[in-house]
Amino acid sequence: MENWIDYLSVNPIIALALVTILILFLFMVFRKLVKWALISFIILAVAVGVSYNEAQKSELIRQGEKIFKKGERLLKEGERDTDKALNKLKKDLKKKSN
Repeated sequence: MENWIDYLSVNPIIALALVTILILFLFMVFRKLVKWALISFIILAVAVGVSYNEAQKSELIRQGEKIFKKGERLLKEGERDTDKALNKLKKDLKKKSN
């Protein structure tokens, strides 16, 4: 839910569209236009669902970026450790061959 609210605060046009559809739905209910109220409710439900889904995707992307950065850091550390081990092994082999 927090992700969705953050998503709507970053995308005010989408938030405005959702509020507009909600007002339209309420207007139709109060005017007793049941058919139009039902249509506007379906549109509202689809719009809320799509925006909520998009908000969850953006959270997954952020988590993926964090994992990617951590993986890069671990690879660099592993590369550094491997280089150190190879240099030590080379020195040890030179000492034994002498």
